[in-house]
Amino acid sequence: MTLEIISLNALPISIAFFLFGALLPLAFSAKPKLSSKLGFGFAILGSLFALAAGVMAILGAGTGAFTLASFEYVGSLSISMDALSGFFVSFIAFVGIAVSIYSLSYTAEYIKKGYSIARFGFFYNIFLLSMILVVSAQNALLFLIIWEIMAISSYFLVTYEHKEESVQSAGFIYLLIAHIGAAALAVMFLALASGSGSMDFASFHQASYPPFLASAIFMLALFGFGSKCGIIPLHVWLPLAHPQAPSNISALMSGVMLKTAIYGLVRVLFDFLGVANGAELWWGLLILALGMISSIFGVLYSLLEHDIKRLLAYHSIENIGIIFIGIGAALLFSWAHQPALAALALFAALYHTLNHALFKSLLFLGAGSIIHATHERNIDEMGGLAKYMPFTAVLFFLGAASIAAIPPLNGFASEVLTFQALLAGIEPGVQTFNFTSLVLAIAVLALALTSALAVGAFVKAFGIPFLGQPRSKHAEHPHEAPKTMLLGMALLAVGCIAAGIFPSLLAQASSGMLESLHFAGASNAIVPSAEALPNAVVLLLLLAGSALIIWLLTLSSKKKHNHVGETWGCGFPNGTPHMQYSAAGFAMPVTKALDAWLNPLESASAYGPALFDKYIYAPISNAFQFVAPHSAIFNTGRLNDYLMYLILTLAIVLAYAIL
Repeated sequence: MTLEIISLNALPISIAFFLFGALLPLAFSAKPKLSSKLGFGFAILGSLFALAAGVMAILGAGTGAFTLASFEYVGSLSISMDALSGFFVSFIAFVGIAVSIYSLSYTAEYIKKGYSIARFGFFYNIFLLSMILVVSAQNALLFLIIWEIMAISSYFLVTYEHKEESVQSAGFIYLLIAHIGAAALAVMFLALASGSGSMDFASFHQASYPPFLASAIFMLALFGFGSKCGIIPLHVWLPLAHPQAPSNISALMSGVMLKTAIYGLVRVLFDFLGVANGAELWWGLLILALGMISSIFGVLYSLLEHDIKRLLAYHSIENIGIIFIGIGAALLFSWAHQPALAALALFAALYHTLNHALFKSLLFLGAGSIIHATHERNIDEMGGLAKYMPFTAVLFFLGAASIAAIPPLNGFASEVLTFQALLAGIEPGVQTFNFTSLVLAIAVLALALTSALAVGAFVKAFGIPFLGQPRSKHAEHPHEAPKTMLLGMALLAVGCIAAGIFPSLLAQASSGMLESLHFAGASNAIVPSAEALPNAVVLLLLLAGSALIIWLLTLSSKKKHNHVGETWGCGFPNGTPHMQYSAAGFAMPVTKALDAWLNPLESASAYGPALFDKYIYAPISNAFQFVAPHSAIFNTGRLNDYLMYLILTLAIVLAYAIL
């Protein structure tokens, strides 16, 4: 009975806590410290209840559903969670707990600088709440409204340090692309409603769509959700917004906001369009190609970066590419009528979605701690930080090892499952089409190259800031992060370890989610593959044994007399920190080996690689500049004219929905 009460009331209670967290800081804005504690304290409580609701939904327990309003043609504006919603809500809430704990100390510096912490707390809680509700909405109109709230609240958080011109520019581009993507989603939902007669998600499940309309819905979903998750070439906002946003907001945006787009894409393709029962071949090929391009170019971009937050932002593009590879493979297997492999590929994609939320949030919080201590984002100006920030160094290392797919951490587990799905599709007898096998083989090579380059990139990302000697005055006397910041990072680090060691538990819990997406018998497809990964008990024993050996070696070394002398300076007397490897020097062997790939990127501008600026965004910008003067006749400045435009637009939309 207690579990039933919790499952039915957890989501409404969570919503109430987030609303308190948004409004109370404004009420106590004259007391910034109290305002901060109220804002982040209620965010923690809201996230805790949301986590409970999400876990209950994954396990199949009923969650409290409620309807805000109901209209004849639009349907019911209702909120509820199924297993897929619960999966996304669970890790959004878990990351929300960790980031909120971290923020208690992190935002103290903004109070000292005179920024409004009440304003921050308001948009922070609204942002978290909107991400939870957008994956729980059961109506297209409600989804779009919450989607827009999520975009606007995140915009005000990105531009929180609004005094900087670069911050305003990054925020504008982010909001522009967010609205273009939202427009595509609005058209997509209208197309879905035209085949179902309602904008309720339940009606989309039951509708059937002719091939041309289904393909149009697919392309609109790919563009609308792809612009939000930062898939290439719709990625230009991402490396701009993340470096300018506060680091705790970067963690939320990269860790979980991008995943709301993955949720939307999976919901439309595998639920509304039911591609598990058969998909178009070119859908899978297109998503797989975008995934390969994004994963390879994302990691290559990061090799050129010295700004630690921009470097991490490009790795978000890389990991979104890996997720797309899994989704694309699932579509290909569905087209080839291989449901077991399709279920495995989709599970690998969703598993990596969860893992990326954990380790990327951890890395952005770690970057925030570094910047908090050094007031510097250029890693070439750091060095030797591990001596002064040992706990931050260990936690950042765990995040770096996770994203580099080092066993037994979570990045390794989900990438291995992705490899398993791709390689299984190439085996003789599984695929009867040589072309499909060739595509999957290319995807394996692309994923292998991405994984190898990611290891090198994060050896640089960890080694240059934390090891060696200080390279500038910024790194000479940094301070360790406050306890609440370390606690927030530690929670995410524990999540990285647990998700890597217990993949079979996640597979068993997720089988119901995949079956709801029309993959019958998904448990038989994914659980054996997850159990084939290294045994959790053995890994725990190895970790404990390694820790014991290191501790014993440390004790024995303290008992010996250590001879201290000058480090050999390679023949140069009075060696300086500038003689150490720089970030560019570390990446030079890779950049030279891949010179043909990197040549188009060498003239990268602040708005993204020159390759995409020149051939995609510049022509679009020129077209708008050409059309803009001719559209001035509609800008009359009279309110009556604008009301007429609005009425005509609504009439067209209603006519489309009715017909």
